[in-house]
Amino acid sequence: MPLREDLVDLIEHDNALAQKLLHDLAGHLPHSADAWLLVAQAHDRRLEFDQSLAAYRYVLTLDPKHAYALGGVAFALLSLGQDQAALAAYGQAAAITSNAHHLRMVGLLQHRLGQLNDAITTYERLLSGVKPTSPEINPSLQDLARTLRDADRPLAADQHMRHLISRFQAAPETVASGLVMFNTGTDRHEWSHYADKGVLAEVLTRRQAVDPHGARAPESFVLPRDREALAAFAASDRAPSLYIVKPIRSSGGQGIELVTQVGEALDRQDVVVQRYIDRPYLVEGRKGHARIYGLIASVSPLRAYVYSEGLVRFAPTPYDASPENAGDVSRHITNTALHTGHPDLIISQDPSQEDQGVIWTLSALLRRITADGGDGDQTFAEISQLVAWFVRQLRAEGLFARQAAASPPRAFSPKLFGLDVLVDADGHPWLIEMQRAPAARGAPLVERVNGELFCDVFRMSHGPLIEDGMPPDEIARLVSDPQARLEREAQIEAAQRGRFIALDLGAEV
Repeated sequence: MPLREDLVDLIEHDNALAQKLLHDLAGHLPHSADAWLLVAQAHDRRLEFDQSLAAYRYVLTLDPKHAYALGGVAFALLSLGQDQAALAAYGQAAAITSNAHHLRMVGLLQHRLGQLNDAITTYERLLSGVKPTSPEINPSLQDLARTLRDADRPLAADQHMRHLISRFQAAPETVASGLVMFNTGTDRHEWSHYADKGVLAEVLTRRQAVDPHGARAPESFVLPRDREALAAFAASDRAPSLYIVKPIRSSGGQGIELVTQVGEALDRQDVVVQRYIDRPYLVEGRKGHARIYGLIASVSPLRAYVYSEGLVRFAPTPYDASPENAGDVSRHITNTALHTGHPDLIISQDPSQEDQGVIWTLSALLRRITADGGDGDQTFAEISQLVAWFVRQLRAEGLFARQAAASPPRAFSPKLFGLDVLVDADGHPWLIEMQRAPAARGAPLVERVNGELFCDVFRMSHGPLIEDGMPPDEIARLVSDPQARLEREAQIEAAQRGRFIALDLGAEV
């Protein structure tokens, strides 16, 4: 494998080490655009957009027309919520590179900033000039239709929506998964905050203070800030026998470790220390965690859903909570990617097999709980309550209100997110982590479940407003009344929800 590919792989699988090596390399090679570009990518991977922005800008001092760095500057600004600056940066990138993606992002930001006519012109220009195989066609059709609806042009919007639907009908999973990936990458910037384990820990602590019985989440402490609180917790009668320590911006299980004495973690920096759930539900002796999918279909009014299917990933080695095995990640850490090459990491290649190897469906786990004498239906009911509990906290934090106030109603697509949940030995779910961008690809079973999920998201959010045979007075109402169009979209969403179940969010607490 060439050196650059080795470094990119290291960014993905051991980001902390990658950053150390790359900063050292860039320091010795200050005029290497490639070295500084890798530094920027490493910071992007950890959601450190201030640092990646600085690195991309440094690359442009070395090569002012560097296409990747031009896009990187724009993306970092977008991820920091600086939409006006991001629009200017994408405009510059599009002018220099003639890249269709950069032009599409210009249209998207014009829409978000309320420049509807400019956005429509940008999308029409893009669609008239790209090759028929361009990956930018589907998101541009989607975003142009949404912009036209916000511009009170629903009939024109439906023409583009029908074009997109015809492309979906020809290749459902390809179109749907591509749109989910595009939309996830351009969601409201604040979602990245909650992917930071430190921020998520603070959010869950605040939620537990006002709604302590709404759901379960382990006690969490962000170091170094919460050092005294962690020490006090460890000295109390609620102290656990094991703690789990996670870097705040890691992913895929990177850098996670278990400790038996909290003193081993007190001097750490930029980590979250949690009480370890040491009585997990075991299947054939192995611990697993479930990936649960939530969907924010609308922020005003707020409508949210939980998907009734999900994925469960198991550790390859039988669980053992004894202190002498605390360091054995193959017993405790359930991220499949972390165990690549382990002899007991058996992954079925048959997508119809839901309960084989280390990857199962959520349905298979719930059936197993019931077969073992538990109540799988009750476990899922509590999972739904947990997702609603999380969404209520996002509402209380003001995330949805800020998005609604910042942009036209359709400037953001529905937001799909993942919650990682551990089911304990009594069948109760615990919220462990939030995933801003759930992975689309993976084992055959993963791709089957996610393909069905993405198609349901597409059908919920991409229906034409006006159907053949619709009464003329109803068509006239949809054309003239913005509220009627919002209500029609909600009707399509409810009718096409597939395996999504609407959440009862109740009154704000």
